[in-house]
Amino acid sequence: MRSSLMHSILAWSLLLVTALAPQVNLTAQELRIETEIFGEEEEDKPLSHTITMFDKNTVYDFVDNPDQIAIFRAPTSGSGGQFILLDVGSARRTEVSTERISGLMEKLSRWAAEQKDPLLKFSAAPKFKESFDRETGMLTLTSDLWEYNVATVPADNAPMLARYREFTDWYTRLNTMMHSTPPPGPRLELNSALEKHAVLPVEIRRTLKSNNSTLRATHLFTWRLSREDRARLDEARKFLASFKKVGNEEFIAAKASSEQIVRGQSE
Repeated sequence: MRSSLMHSILAWSLLLVTALAPQVNLTAQELRIETEIFGEEEEDKPLSHTITMFDKNTVYDFVDNPDQIAIFRAPTSGSGGQFILLDVGSARRTEVSTERISGLMEKLSRWAAEQKDPLLKFSAAPKFKESFDRETGMLTLTSDLWEYNVATVPADNAPMLARYREFTDWYTRLNTMMHSTPPPGPRLELNSALEKHAVLPVEIRRTLKSNNSTLRATHLFTWRLSREDRARLDEARKFLASFKKVGNEEFIAAKASSEQIVRGQSE
């Protein structure tokens, strides 16, 4: 167990990744990430499976169970960013601006910073002790409440690493809003450290110290979209055009009453 921990991350929001990213064309705009999340009691059966595809200026995140899609367009100098959420089962969609997400996260962090609960206070403004071993690729972020021990590989594509971080940051904030979790500070700190050291996480194991809970996730990075991937993107665009648009509150309430979602990229 101790040896496996040396190649994994203990973290509040977890993300285990297995990467295929050695020699990458620096001009490449495509990226595919396959993610599986595992609980500590069922190591062989994933709790969730998602596929995330970066295509030009848009990111598509497909969750298998429940069947849902998140489409992300990043903010630019001329306009704000946006998530479009598609619920395939009910054929409904809703739109969430990055401006709204930012405003809600600021309010949440201010509120959490004033609470007595240690987890809430820490997540509002997390402070980790960070270490990185360039030779082994091990990145560690530690605190009294939780820690990340991250096995990483070099990210040769700096522009795509920046896009990956941008999407993951915003997706973390979105899931905080959608699922009423504590502020996303710890996950954002990890994202910052990954980009600073120009690495991608290949294995993460999360241990939340307050209740000694552990999660594990795996991500497989591929730097090209297949024909099947592109067919899935085309289907998502058709859903986007045909699904009924509803307000955020109605969309969130309907999902909360029918399912509990395990997130991957956000944690």
